[in-house]
Amino acid sequence: MNAEITFHLFLVVISTGLVKGTCPSTCSCSSDSSGSNVNCYSKNLGYIPDLPSDTFYIDLRYNSITEIDVQFCKEMPKLKTLLISNNQISEIPVNTFVDCELLQTIYLHNNKISAIEPFTFMNLHNLRYLYLYNNEISAIESFAFMNLPNLQYLYVYNNKIRSLESNTFINMTNLYYLNLSGNNISHIEENAFGNLTSLSTLQLASNPLNCDCSIYPFWSWLIERAAIGTSAKCSDGKFVISLRSAALEQCNPDTCHCFNGGKCVTMANGLAVCDCIGEWTGELCQESQCISHDCGFGNCYIEPMNGTAQCVCDDTYINYCPERDLDMTSSN
Repeated sequence: MNAEITFHLFLVVISTGLVKGTCPSTCSCSSDSSGSNVNCYSKNLGYIPDLPSDTFYIDLRYNSITEIDVQFCKEMPKLKTLLISNNQISEIPVNTFVDCELLQTIYLHNNKISAIEPFTFMNLHNLRYLYLYNNEISAIESFAFMNLPNLQYLYVYNNKIRSLESNTFINMTNLYYLNLSGNNISHIEENAFGNLTSLSTLQLASNPLNCDCSIYPFWSWLIERAAIGTSAKCSDGKFVISLRSAALEQCNPDTCHCFNGGKCVTMANGLAVCDCIGEWTGELCQESQCISHDCGFGNCYIEPMNGTAQCVCDDTYINYCPERDLDMTSSN
């Protein structure tokens, strides 16, 4: 009887180990009703070890981990807190955080991450804190941060980001604080920030923002949201919100009106200008080239290939038509 009881206990222990996994030998673990709390802080790890499947808290800070080769929540569906800062990680695979329904906090700062790909942080419905500062991020792709309805604090400062593309930050309705200071951001595309209805602070200090017409979409977005506190400055030191509306209205395509068949186009720097056709020129296509082009006694003609004014004298195209000989004209 005792042998039978011992055998059943052995099976229970074995099966529990198979379900929950084991604590890595170099780490320390504790368990309670929530699951396993795993502490691998500063254990000289070069990779992410196998972890108990019921892990809800994992501390992997201050190691030498170079890559993320696990889908954390596929292997640990109870995971709520992931601390993996101060390592040597250079990229985040797009599927890293798939099915992370309970994840609330992610520490990824002080690594060597170079870019954030589309859909890297998407549909993390309980995520509240995300730390990505002090990396080497030079590019954040569109849709990198998407549908994070409970995210409140996002730290991406002290990186190398050059620009913010359209649809970079979307549907984060509870985002309260966003820190992008200390990057190399010179250009912010239209709709880079979408549906951030709770945003209170947008830190953009120490970024060389280009305040030509390309700043217009971001400027108008800020003006419409006066409650947002921001430190955004132009490269010349002026605060973005201090730019005069009259000076920027020429950048607004809605205020661009062209005459005589001209069309409004937006230049590379964001300036809205008129593209004139035929003889028409000037800022609004209201000036005829023929008015200022002296053809003498000939007629003005607009060359269709390059749009320049020429003169027509007796079916001949020349630069100027001299006065005809009056004697020859009268004799006829």
